[in-house]
Amino acid sequence: MEESEALSLMRQVLKGVHYLHSTLGVAHRDLSLENVLLSRGVCKITDFGLSTDARKVCEGGQVGKDFYMAPEVVAGERYNPALADVWSLGIMWFIMLTGSPLVSLASPSEKAFTAVERHGVGAVIDVWGHSDRISRDTISVLEKMLQTDPRRRIRLDQVLAHPLFSTIVE
Repeated sequence: MEESEALSLMRQVLKGVHYLHSTLGVAHRDLSLENVLLSRGVCKITDFGLSTDARKVCEGGQVGKDFYMAPEVVAGERYNPALADVWSLGIMWFIMLTGSPLVSLASPSEKAFTAVERHGVGAVIDVWGHSDRISRDTISVLEKMLQTDPRRRIRLDQVLAHPLFSTIVE
């Protein structure tokens, strides 16, 4: 998918999830391309079966689809569900741009994941031959969304505040 099209669609999804988090206090916990429907150019987030209070720390336990689960969810640690949603959104965007998931599972037991931890998402995009068609700004935001340490991960309001999203005409 072209970067401009992916950016336009992601902005809609990001705004929708931001509304869930900030206004309704709901974290989705199962965000994936499969759970976003597209109807006449409008993205619609579906499948709230695993949703929870966005303001409470989750006690652990794996929820969601393997490709999209944040590392802290995979590890079964206590986690902030809103930040786990940011990881899943980053994976969705990454797949839209590259056609493939970043890793099969965000776990240190996976070689691909340890490479991402060590070298970052930008290096993966470069090695996979996509750096010529994905802007530095997009790669920079993806790097922040896909921080393996949730304490270093960007918040959703910060993603939406990035100039990348202010240039989109709806």
